[in-house]
Amino acid sequence: MSKQKWAVRLAVIALVLAFWQVLSLSSPARSRELKTLSLAPVCSVKLQDPKVTWQLPEDVEGGLLQKNFNVVQRAVDLFAWQEFIALNWPAKVGDRGQPDIAAILAKAGPRVWETWKEASEVYLPNGALPQAWNRGPALPDEVAPSGATKVLFRTSKVDEVLSDQFQPTKADGALPGTLTDQRGNLVRYEIRMNKTLFDYVVDNKLYQAEQQANFPNLSAPVGSILLKAAWREVLPKERDRFYTVPAYVKDIEGDRYQEKLMGLVGFHLMTKTASAPQWIWSTYEQIDNVEGLHPSFFNPDCPNCLKNQQTQPQVPNQITRETPIPAVDPDCSQKSVAIDNIAALNRAMQKGLGDSVWRHYQLINTQWPVPSPQPSSPPTVFKVLPPILANTTMESYIQKSSSCMGCHAIARTTNTQQYRSADFSFTFAEARPVLKNPQIIAPPKSPNTKWDRENWNSILRGYLIANKTYETLPQYVPQAKLHCASCHLNVGANPTASSWFGMIKKYQYPETDDLQKRINSCFEHSLNGLPLPLEKYNPEAQALITYMQWLDQQAAQSKITLPKTAYPDIQKLAGNPKQGQEIFQQKCAFCHELNGAGRYGSNTYYRPALWGDQSFNRLAGLAQPETLAKFLKSNMPYQFGGNLTDQEAWDLATFIDRQPRPQGPYKAPKT
Repeated sequence: MSKQKWAVRLAVIALVLAFWQVLSLSSPARSRELKTLSLAPVCSVKLQDPKVTWQLPEDVEGGLLQKNFNVVQRAVDLFAWQEFIALNWPAKVGDRGQPDIAAILAKAGPRVWETWKEASEVYLPNGALPQAWNRGPALPDEVAPSGATKVLFRTSKVDEVLSDQFQPTKADGALPGTLTDQRGNLVRYEIRMNKTLFDYVVDNKLYQAEQQANFPNLSAPVGSILLKAAWREVLPKERDRFYTVPAYVKDIEGDRYQEKLMGLVGFHLMTKTASAPQWIWSTYEQIDNVEGLHPSFFNPDCPNCLKNQQTQPQVPNQITRETPIPAVDPDCSQKSVAIDNIAALNRAMQKGLGDSVWRHYQLINTQWPVPSPQPSSPPTVFKVLPPILANTTMESYIQKSSSCMGCHAIARTTNTQQYRSADFSFTFAEARPVLKNPQIIAPPKSPNTKWDRENWNSILRGYLIANKTYETLPQYVPQAKLHCASCHLNVGANPTASSWFGMIKKYQYPETDDLQKRINSCFEHSLNGLPLPLEKYNPEAQALITYMQWLDQQAAQSKITLPKTAYPDIQKLAGNPKQGQEIFQQKCAFCHELNGAGRYGSNTYYRPALWGDQSFNRLAGLAQPETLAKFLKSNMPYQFGGNLTDQEAWDLATFIDRQPRPQGPYKAPKT
């Protein structure tokens, strides 16, 4: 045999031996990390056993189509756990969003999701073009030289550029929606998106508000993922119980950053799959958040502390879990009920994660859309199971009424004059520059004309009365906790919400006292109160009328098209109160509470009562289902009018109409 052939054979043998050596060295890690966890069937259905792997699942097994919803619930919970493991796999260096498939789960370093784009990297001032996917963020000047990989500036899961009207994670309008741990440190948040969603935003220039406003049909592609993460300061000795990172954290006030050791305490995912156009919603927590020997957000030695109430920043919150993690096996005969023993599933998954820090995390629950029998229905019309989903670090104060899918269903694009769905993501509203609705008059700030200057105090007084009615005039509104602006949105300046434009002409003021009588009708019925005195120059009535005159002048100057009716017309339909109750729970309760009583934390108006003693009475205009349906269709949820279909508006109106409220008119109690 020639020397050349021997050389070739030896080279081949060497390659085989080298390859075998690599396999031998790597096989223990591979078998340890890619192991399969054996789970029992659910309702006699054996689903694929979960694996400890970097591979991200594409969709829920069975596509949400199993006939028994208990099986679907287990399938989505397994999907959620597989996502959690894959996204918390060590990231590949230099390739954002990719796992290091040669690493083990316990390897130190950034996780896959931490290399995704933070929303602040995508939605830039003035709608600037975001940097390419693999380019890092532009760090603050004082942080850049440090080589920091994580900067935390958010003190709420709601982006600071958004009003809480857009994402009501708090329940008390008098206090901030921050969360403080038992050591007095604020929780910090970040919002990130994967490359699939990032490419969609960039390719369609949806980071520009004007471009997005004119975009006809915003619909994120299958495979899009958005996440929110919550972090708290931890001590070095706590590293074994938390996934920790050194991060530069922005001070509450000012722009100073301090390096701190932060531990992951909350994790929330929304994932769009082929079977879930309304996305799959899963939420996770560190196991010591509100339970255990040393809970992060609960003091077991303070039995009298107010639970799940907002506080001033750095005043510890006393948080308990109001929506328990399911811990019972399903009744398989109840096929339309979605129950999974998530507590048992968590124990099995945690055991399978071995000694990694991720064994100290748990799935709280997973929310999924029930496939619609009418495929032509818009995605914002849906049925969701389970109906309630809350994370103690993100929905801390609204846990009993929190529905992730229901809340996010109202998200809209930057188009201010026509509701267009933002496909369940509020992040699209961060596109810049901010657009204003030219059809809505802004509140009075300063006088512009001689008439303004002569009547300015009365204009401001009228605006205040309309915007803070029961607080300003308790002698006339002694029971209801409502404002004129509760129905006449934007304090009478919204053309779709029974605006006050043209009231002076319509009621022939000052030739008649019909306008004063119309105002009194609202006080007696919509505010369930007492009439204002009908004297010619009653100061309260005069202030309201002067403010209405100012609105007419502003409308003329802004060339606003005056509405012909109080609310736009809708199709007349029969309402289904049972369906209305489900819609209320999903899209309304996080603002108005499940019992319709509104939100008045710290004795401060935040969201109005829709029924009960503090609401309008049976003689009010909105006590008529047709009027209420028109109002709801055009204006609700607040700032997201147009989200509801005509049928949903009628269903809601019929449900609300059947709830208890004062008969009216109000009668003062006998003394």
